[in-house]
Amino acid sequence: MRSIWLSGPMGSGKSSVGPILAADLGWDFVDIDALLEARHGRSVAALFAAHGEPGFRALEREAVLAQREASGPAVVALGGGAVLDRETRRGLLSSGVLVTLRAPVDELVRRVGSGEGRPLLAGGVPVEVLGALLSARASAYAECHAEVQTAGRTLESIAREVRSIASCPPVVVPLGERTYRVEIGRGTAARLGRRSVEAGVGPVVVVVGDVNVADKVRRARADLEAVGLRTTEVLLPAGEAHKHVASVEAIWDAALEAGIDRGGAVVAVGGGVVGDLAGFAASTLLRGLAFAQVPTTLLAMVDSSVGGKTGFDRAQGKNLVGSFHQPRFVLCDVDALSTLDPDERRSGLAEVVKAAWIEGEAAVQALEANAEALHAGDPDATLAAVRTAVALKARIVSEDEHETGDRALLNLGHTLGHAMEAASGYAMRHGDAVARGMVVALRVGRALGRGRLEDEVRMVALLRRLGLPIDPAPFLDAQ
Repeated sequence: MRSIWLSGPMGSGKSSVGPILAADLGWDFVDIDALLEARHGRSVAALFAAHGEPGFRALEREAVLAQREASGPAVVALGGGAVLDRETRRGLLSSGVLVTLRAPVDELVRRVGSGEGRPLLAGGVPVEVLGALLSARASAYAECHAEVQTAGRTLESIAREVRSIASCPPVVVPLGERTYRVEIGRGTAARLGRRSVEAGVGPVVVVVGDVNVADKVRRARADLEAVGLRTTEVLLPAGEAHKHVASVEAIWDAALEAGIDRGGAVVAVGGGVVGDLAGFAASTLLRGLAFAQVPTTLLAMVDSSVGGKTGFDRAQGKNLVGSFHQPRFVLCDVDALSTLDPDERRSGLAEVVKAAWIEGEAAVQALEANAEALHAGDPDATLAAVRTAVALKARIVSEDEHETGDRALLNLGHTLGHAMEAASGYAMRHGDAVARGMVVALRVGRALGRGRLEDEVRMVALLRRLGLPIDPAPFLDAQ
């Protein structure tokens, strides 16, 4: 496990929960404020007065960076404003598990008392100052692996919850107050009801799937209804050929007939086609509803369920009408892949290869080491591959949400791939098309003097070991 960083406003419980959690784990506990006081021989209030807030934040950044570079994991209580610096915050997300502790303003005021020794409260009304601070810091506090409410709870129960989160942390897509988390594991689909309640949606939820996942749609509805939500379902015909506006209209009509309002949500249970259609319907219903993804194919888990691209096809090409609409949460349950057609699962590995190729040498080596296990559908190897692919996409999407720059890297192999899919009448699987497209992309790059033969040979060998096609020539000749 990596270090656990506790963030949140003053009075949220960081310095109280931290020692209990650290003792439970057998780790060191570090309080950044105490570290600063020991390092500089002055109280936090005195440092704040001497350097002003900008100067104090610079000292705080140095202390956090030093702790990040320390050997061995620790439980670290951060100062309330430590995560305001974007570079610091993103570094904490990548170097450990960042948890924001929360409590209502009146509870925070009760805990901090008069505010003595807290420079930001000096001369102000605590409830007003804390309310303004929470509002100003909302985006920064939201970018974390989890938010944990602390009001009315024992310190021990809070510590147990943080430990549980840290044992299998989600992948975070940090987008300010629109931040969401991708939970990857076994049995995660069963969290749908709980996550929906935490997201504050309801009372009506529309569950969208296709005829191939009717049983999973029924289970999703049962989970949602068990927590008091009302549901309706839309079962679409399966396949890319049905990724058109009529399918979107079916979702619109079902939602409106169910009496959905702006508090409602759309949940996609299925593959990439279902997710794209449901997401677009959510983005346009009542000018935008909450949306969640429960992908049931490997392809959807590692690609389409993350990033917020939604839409449908037109006669002129694939995904030409759509919107960017990020989900509230994503639940990737690899147990769902056990019933997936082996060829469909194998096809999804193309996007895994694409992600590893973009991520770099270590990711490619990991795929090469696990190629046979992945080809056989081993759950542990699949979990690791999904997490690597999702982490890459999350990082790129957070920097380029609307694909004006580096997000275009995620289209490796897709230019020719989409063309082959369309020309085949979508009889060719998306992953098979992307695998062929990546090989062509490397060949074109090499012809332009921007690639090496050994890279092409290496990718071809990896694709073959995963059971993916590599040669587009027979298909192109047939056209």
